[in-house]
Amino acid sequence: MCRPEKPLTTSNKALRELQEWLRDQRARTGQGYRALAVRAGCHATTLQRAACGETVPKLQTVLNYARACDASPEEARVLWRRARYEATRRARGSRGQSVPRSDYIRDFVDLSAALQDLYEKAGSPTLRTMEQRAGAYGVLSRSTAHRIVTKQAVPHNLEQLQAYLRACEVPEVEWPSWEAAWTRARRHERRDKPVKPFLEAVEYLTREGRAHGLNVFVETRRRPQPPSVDSPQRARRRRRGKRTTPHGVQGQLPISLGVSVTESGPALF
Repeated sequence: MCRPEKPLTTSNKALRELQEWLRDQRARTGQGYRALAVRAGCHATTLQRAACGETVPKLQTVLNYARACDASPEEARVLWRRARYEATRRARGSRGQSVPRSDYIRDFVDLSAALQDLYEKAGSPTLRTMEQRAGAYGVLSRSTAHRIVTKQAVPHNLEQLQAYLRACEVPEVEWPSWEAAWTRARRHERRDKPVKPFLEAVEYLTREGRAHGLNVFVETRRRPQPPSVDSPQRARRRRRGKRTTPHGVQGQLPISLGVSVTESGPALF
């Protein structure tokens, strides 16, 4: 006969579901915790605490409990991840905040939040575990994984994104959706990239020029395009060595700042 279990008091619904499942598995076997402990290879108190504690038990403890009851380890893993995910969100104070699905990710802000949520749904594995799951050495280092899960960075290419998805144990059939989200966010970031560095440079040069009694004019130009066939007039002027760029004006300091106009917007070079 099994002793009566202690009442469940946790407010974590996912943890309660896990604990109820563990209790059902033990009741099905009709064994006590001491007998289960022998099969599980851990202390009976550890198993008992897993089925009634206020905190989420370790994954290995849950798996040992399931193995001792001849229960499905996959079902135990799914229930444990849900409980860990709920506990993590409560600890961060993000309970109730919505995270966009991969199909609705628009920019890097959305992508960063979704990747962090993906990590938490995977049970918040250790950085060492993520590095090992990623596969090839250097593809997803522990420092890089830390920056991604703490929303300090996003994967800088598709290979690193795939390594992150592999580390979070995302099925490969779902990868195309995340790859499309990463591509969409990158295009949005390039299109909306601000021209603040250019404006700051113009302001600085203007201020310094005035301080030295000079007037500064700024010429913006596009990045050189591939050579095309010149008209006869332009070819003739080039052979004669005539300048086609504007000359400086007396009393002014001509400074030409190149502006690369690409898909990502203007950028100094």
